[in-house]
Amino acid sequence: MVGKVKVTLSLRGDLVRSLKSKLALEGRTLSEVVEESLTLYEEAEFLERLCEALGLEKRYYTGPEVEADRPRGLRAEEAVREVRDERAERLPGH
Repeated sequence: MVGKVKVTLSLRGDLVRSLKSKLALEGRTLSEVVEESLTLYEEAEFLERLCEALGLEKRYYTGPEVEADRPRGLRAEEAVREVRDERAERLPGH
């Protein structure tokens, strides 16, 4: 298990109060959310470097953009699987 380090942050009071109330209803803590956010930040940096190394487009798509680009119709699942399989073949180690 990785040890924890205590950190002092300066955040807007209204934001902290609001988030703590919402998080309490979810059974989560502010520390958990901050750690999750920092992990995502670190992963995004890694993914950006990976895309650059592989010559892939670096762009984030919104949910509606993904939905709009999905194939429609009776054989849509097959088309999506074909695209995924082709992409996997191009990635090293697959």
